[in-house]
Amino acid sequence: MKRGGRALLVVCVVPVALVVTTGGFRAARAEKQVVFPQGSEQPLAALQDIDVIEHLGERVPAELAFTDAAGRPAALSSLLHRGLPVLVTLGYHRCPMLCSLVLDGLVKALKTSGLRLGRDVLAVDVSIDPAEDLKLTNDTRARVLDLLGPAAPSAGAGGDDRWPFWVSKTDGGGAARALADAVGFRYKYDETSKQYAHEAVAFVLTPDGAVARYLYGVDYPARDFRMAVVEAGGGHVGTSFDKVVMSCYRYDPVTRRYAPFVFGFVRIGALMVFVALASLLTVLWRKEIAMKKRMQGGRA
Repeated sequence: MKRGGRALLVVCVVPVALVVTTGGFRAARAEKQVVFPQGSEQPLAALQDIDVIEHLGERVPAELAFTDAAGRPAALSSLLHRGLPVLVTLGYHRCPMLCSLVLDGLVKALKTSGLRLGRDVLAVDVSIDPAEDLKLTNDTRARVLDLLGPAAPSAGAGGDDRWPFWVSKTDGGGAARALADAVGFRYKYDETSKQYAHEAVAFVLTPDGAVARYLYGVDYPARDFRMAVVEAGGGHVGTSFDKVVMSCYRYDPVTRRYAPFVFGFVRIGALMVFVALASLLTVLWRKEIAMKKRMQGGRA
């Protein structure tokens, strides 16, 4: 298991938010900058227990049961084995800042990457708050789908499951906690602020429910987002050009970006040289055959 660094960490408090950000290079190499809540001299205790422990390749428990925004039973298994990768977010909807930024960032990534919800990728939002207000959950979901606009399928093509928002109320948050543990998402409720401390991260699952990629922060470059989804799709998502691009780029866990893969470009270059050489030899061979035929005709 690999410990993922923090791209953006927010503990939501009222009236002031505690924010830990990392800058430079867009990776976890810069010094942390901490702004404490008014009247506090030390970070909230919850900060000591939150983290993301990457469980790449491990499968999430498909039997987990939730409740959808309309109060109906919903199962994680309903999103799996449909041939599409699944984008998962864990948060809660009275969060005054971070959770909405993560969702907005994913909407932007979907719109700019050229991928379509329901055609190329599925998505689900799971609340970690067992006391979640279903009206607030519905309002947040309506806002997200409105932002997504034409990138979301019509109601007839997917209806209410185009981006389901689920809660874990009937079991006191047990299903949400089990899903969080499966993907390595550690969060904690802070009694002082009455808010949840957690990191800004989304998860990409393969169609059969294995953890394929972690998307950190609240801003996801279109190229990296598309590559993560195409990679998780295992060849069933994306175009032929995407497959060529994937052979030339590899995910760098240090920078958390897809970087050029030199051997991929070498392979592409060698293939192009081979095709050019084969084409040249074919042309020369045909010219030689034509010349022999003309010579034979002249002798006759």
